[in-house]
Amino acid sequence: MTDRLRMAPARRSDLDAYIDLLEEIAEWLAARGIRQYLPGTFRASRAYFAESIRRGEVHWAFVDDTMVGAVRLLNEDAVVWPEVPEGESVYLYNLVVRRDRAHRELGVRILDWAERETQAMGRIFLRLDCYADNAFLRGYYANAGFLARGEVHARYPAPVGTIRLQRYEKRVHAKPDADRRQVAGSIVGRTRRSMGEPRTGS
Repeated sequence: MTDRLRMAPARRSDLDAYIDLLEEIAEWLAARGIRQYLPGTFRASRAYFAESIRRGEVHWAFVDDTMVGAVRLLNEDAVVWPEVPEGESVYLYNLVVRRDRAHRELGVRILDWAERETQAMGRIFLRLDCYADNAFLRGYYANAGFLARGEVHARYPAPVGTIRLQRYEKRVHAKPDADRRQVAGSIVGRTRRSMGEPRTGS
């Protein structure tokens, strides 16, 4: 029997726990030579992530009331996807799973949840990215049904800087007609308070 996954928005009081989780994963990856998150970057970007939580972008993943991971969903990403029309996509970042809960397909289940959230918002694509030289994540997203959509050199403020990223997308439902697009625009307008533009890293 599969444990039930429950998602819940992070609260402002969760900031320290969220930063600790991100740094824990960054250190684990760095120790294994996997280039994705740079240790120390998240603590240096504390104010950014505090604002991300305030906007409602950060979501915890729970199994049996135990926190097992987290993810961020953004409404826009003009840095990595500058050519994409506004209101078309949800952008997924900072998908992390606690190491003591690894190998239980939690990452895939969080991705499935994010797809459903994208549909509920009336968006067409769930989009994400990873370091272009991260072979593990490239294979992971491809196996999860995401299609590669080219590389970009994304430029961020310090401490992140310029990163070469591979982009991926997954279409979650058919392109809406004019009437449905108008409804989607209404949904987007109501969600802008909880979904924000800025992001740090991938």
